Amino acid sequence: MRKYPFLVLIAALAMAMACSSRQAETTVTSDAAPADSIENNDSAVYGLACDGTTDTILVVLTDISADPDTFDILEASRQHRVFGRPMIGDRVAVVLQSDSSNAALAVVDMDQLKGTWCYMVTPTLRRRADVSKKMEKEFLERVPDTLLQRLLKPREYGFELLNDGMARPIGIVRHGNTTDDQSPVEFPPVKRYRDWHLTNGRLVLNESRMDSLGNRETVSSDTAEFVLLRRDSLVLRFADGEQSYYRKAETEE
Repeated sequence: MRKYPFLVLIAALAMAMACSSRQAETTVTSDAAPADSIENNDSAVYGLACDGTTDTILVVLTDISADPDTFDILEASRQHRVFGRPMIGDRVAVVLQSDSSNAALAVVDMDQLKGTWCYMVTPTLRRRADVSKKMEKEFLERVPDTLLQRLLKPREYGFELLNDGMARPIGIVRHGNTTDDQSPVEFPPVKRYRDWHLTNGRLVLNESRMDSLGNRETVSSDTAEFVLLRRDSLVLRFADGEQSYYRKAETEE
């Protein structure tokens, strides 16, 4: 009698793998295009990096000045709070120290932030009410490694940050003749980010949906502190912890 739950789970595994070949990733486009300094309390300065920029000096043609301004970024560099490597022509956000008019507390290269950022998510075995943890462990010990590897195949999650504040989620999957509820494994929900902007040197990611009138409305928002931004790496600190990303290279179609 104890073998019966194992047969049920094995049948579910076979069904899931038969349907896996029909799974395809889809993306969601955004109609929203928030501007910089969208929040009234955003005190960051935005503009384009100009000639004369070095590892210690950032020259910026700001949105509010006809002439370039020069900011001291030496201390920000020492504190590892220059996110990205500003190049001439890049759009940057500069957060100033409260006791200085030209010393930067943090710098974010917004152009280098744009792109597709991903991380891998491994599914977990879906818990069944009629299977105890002991029986589940025994079942996993009996499953061949090759089958288990296919079952627990990770999936890319993340987001793409586009021009004009648009964003789209990575990790949404369309299923064929099965649903997530029928799968023996489960993934966490995908964050469906549609737009992004910076506020005081922090990244704000918004989930939104269309209302009954066809207008897009924000339903949730996540704010993240920058920990690291390099050409191929991004680390963000959310309220529930840090998340590391790798940049996914664009492929030519």
